[in-house]
Formats: sequence, C-alpha cells, structure tokens
Amino acid sequence: MKKLLSAAAFLIMFAGIASAQTKFTSAYTSLYKACQTIRGENGTDDAFVCKGVGGYQVRIYSSAATLQINAELMGKDELFPLATLDFSFNESKSRVEWRMANGKPFAVILRVPRYAAPAETDLYFGKVVGEALIVRGLKGYGNINDEVDAKTADANVKAREFADKAYSAK
Repeated sequence: MKKLLSAAAFLIMFAGIASAQTKFTSAYTSLYKACQTIRGENGTDDAFVCKGVGGYQVRIYSSAATLQINAELMGKDELFPLATLDFSFNESKSRVEWRMANGKPFAVILRVPRYAAPAETDLYFGKVVGEALIVRGLKGYGNINDEVDAKTADANVKAREFADKAYSAK
C-alpha cells in the first residue's frame, strides 16, 4: 500500500511539473492582407493598422524620411518599436511572427533589410546588403532584442530559439 501511495504522489508531483512547462507557439500577421488604412489628418500621412494577437496590433506609418513599424497594445499608448526602414521595404510580402508562451504573445520576429552605411548623398540608409530576422520583445520582455542573419542555416528556428530562451531566462 505504501508503494502505491508513493507512486501516486510521484505521479501527482510529475503532473504538476509537466503542466508548469511553457508551451511555445507562433501566430502570424500579414502586413498586407490583415490591415486597414487609417487616413491621416491635417496633412499627415496615412497609417496601416494590421490585426495582431493577444490584444496587439501592428502599425506601419511614415515619418519624414523613414517607414516605422511598431507593435502596439490596442486601446493603450504602449508602443514596441520593431523596425525603422527605408521606403523601399515591401510590406505586401512580409509578415510578423508572434512568439507566444502558453498562448500569450511575448515577442515578435520580422524579416527586414540590412543596410550598408549611408553614402554622402544618402540621408539615412545605404544600399540594401542583405536581410535579417529581428527578434523584439513585447510588454515586460524588453530584454529580448536580437537579430539573425537571414542567410544563416535555419535562421527562423534560431530566431525562435533566441526568443524562447530569453523568455525562459526571465
């Protein structure tokens, strides 16, 4: 009987540990299909707002010389800058990968161009010299900030691993 009770206690303890493990998953937002245009007012440029997950959205807008991409908590003034790019970025072929822990978003992964240093005639960006997968943390996960060269073998897997390890280390 003691052995049976000990085995039952072990199984209950093991089940508690197993249920406490974090399950990492991904969801995706197209930066073209899931977006709506927000018309600018008083001479400002239009913005594009794309539906995200877990109360987040993606806002794409122009500043004077750059294209800005932010994750935002809907209904709040909380921004999480993802990328500052030149206007040649083609968002119609891009998507945001939301990394989630137990169904809650904590980071994003986005493929963006890499630029050379600007020439004297360039204001902000040089020539595009490649691509990177940027990994950025959302609310409470500002420690997540990295990038993986897109030419790296298994770049997508490595970007996810970086996000997941940074989440687990917190």
